[in-house]
Amino acid sequence: MLIGAWLLSSVQPLSHESSTSISSAMFPRNKRAISGLITITRNFSSSKMSAKHFPSVVTYGVDIKDDSKDSFPAIFRRHYPDASIMVLDTDAPPDTEKVAQAEVLVADPASVPNLLEHADNLRWLQLTFAGYEPFISHIKQSGISPTYQVTRQGGTFGVAMAEYVISRIVAHERRSVAMHEDKKLKQWRNGAFRRFRLLSELTIGLIGAGDIGCKIAERCKAFGMRTIGLVTREKSEKDKSPFIDDYRLTKDLDSVLRDSDVVCNILPSNPNTVEFFKENTFQCCSKKPLFINIGRGNAVKETTIVKAIQNEWISGAVLDVFEQEPLPQESPLWDIPQVIISPHVSGVVPQSVLAELFLRNYDKFLRGEPLDYEVDVTKL
Repeated sequence: MLIGAWLLSSVQPLSHESSTSISSAMFPRNKRAISGLITITRNFSSSKMSAKHFPSVVTYGVDIKDDSKDSFPAIFRRHYPDASIMVLDTDAPPDTEKVAQAEVLVADPASVPNLLEHADNLRWLQLTFAGYEPFISHIKQSGISPTYQVTRQGGTFGVAMAEYVISRIVAHERRSVAMHEDKKLKQWRNGAFRRFRLLSELTIGLIGAGDIGCKIAERCKAFGMRTIGLVTREKSEKDKSPFIDDYRLTKDLDSVLRDSDVVCNILPSNPNTVEFFKENTFQCCSKKPLFINIGRGNAVKETTIVKAIQNEWISGAVLDVFEQEPLPQESPLWDIPQVIISPHVSGVVPQSVLAELFLRNYDKFLRGEPLDYEVDVTKL
């Protein structure tokens, strides 16, 4: 106020003519004063900006490494150079002192139970997976309601999982495993691989037609496949995906299995999806489909898959998720030639993709705005 009053008292009023243009002759007696005011204003603005608080971030995620310019931490630092981010090594027990400093914790759901008891200053928990069953189990067992915000990693896995599905369908139709075995035997069998189906001849049944299911359908339609989406309730026309040819309800599961050359499970884990595929569910499969599970392992028991293959109800299984992970060595699935096993990697995405969503939410967190993919902790 004093600076403004002093400056105004020392400045001569402008005429109408001089107010229409700015020249180097303006304020001849007060250049030093104006310069001083600009300097004071800049210093005030800088001190105000430097005083802005950036919540400290600690990460404990298997896919988060500080190893390149495209890593999650490097991207974060470029956007928020004044913010603190600490990357903990997931190959070692978490550093509890550093966890205690976290206002924002980025972690895999399975690691969360070991971290939360030390996270005394936590304001926001960002989970690195779309599913968060271990976190829910921990909250229920502890009986402690979260006082912090919780978000899941959403909207980022669809493309990676769609490409995984397409690659496995092609490998199945072209018998890539048999080709690999022939290579090891140095065996040339041209005639053995000449008969196969094009993708455009196939129908895929998507058990779960949410965001990820629709992204898979989009990729399948690009190859001319027919798509069926199984959903729990009727969808309005505006909510239907243009990439799903035929929507059917859960009660119509048998008809989906009968009509499909490929059955892909994408269901999340909840009380309604545990053992969704019962012991004899696959008995109605008339086209001996390939079964792909990238949803949750508890949607189908191992014994159910083994029985379906032994009875030739399905032609094979591609499994990325299991009831127990890692899959025990004594599991019979390892020894069945028609079963392809991958270690829960169908949805793995580059760190840059994880960082993109986190940065968007971190910015919203600073402004006090609602976060994307927030978990309603009041309903846990």
